[in-house]
Amino acid sequence: MNRPAHVEMAGGRDTRQRIWEAVRARRNGFTRLDIAMATDMGVHTIRRYIQALQHAGFIAGREERLRIGQEKTYYLARDNGLEAPRITTGGKPITQGLGQENVWRTLRIMGGEFSAAELAAMASTEEVRVDPYVVAAYLGHLEHAGYVTFVAMDGKNRRWRFNTTRNTGPRPPMIQKTKAVYDPNIDRVMWHGKAAYEEF
Repeated sequence: MNRPAHVEMAGGRDTRQRIWEAVRARRNGFTRLDIAMATDMGVHTIRRYIQALQHAGFIAGREERLRIGQEKTYYLARDNGLEAPRITTGGKPITQGLGQENVWRTLRIMGGEFSAAELAAMASTEEVRVDPYVVAAYLGHLEHAGYVTFVAMDGKNRRWRFNTTRNTGPRPPMIQKTKAVYDPNIDRVMWHGKAAYEEF
């Protein structure tokens, strides 16, 4: 099976998501070694995200005197829910990709037909403004992969309808550097494309 070129995946979950799920499962106390064993990843691999979670206040270290060679114990201080926090190594929110997440979430809850401009307007927030031209490119890829169906032309604008049988989960389909459409909800490449695309 083809995997995304720019993110490590395992069972449809990236490294950050696997670490976060292991942290939530051990919310009352865990070490980096515990997370490494639970995720089958090296301690060095998870260290940066654990540090980022601590900087952002999602986890905190226990006040305890450590013996030589003893691992520090952390606990979950603030639960972000099922989705792993999207943060930098310094604990700041990552905004890239939020527009795509908003568009996918809006697609899953809205009904009827829509244009790229209408979808962009509904998916935009005060924090994230969604570009209708980028949405149109994203919808074009989703159409090839079967997530949306072309309905009609409204002047020069295309109109689509969401295919509810492709409502695979909360994570938006990703357009890979190889131009393929990858669905992280089901760990599957849904379409092998060739058109240029830029994440928003």
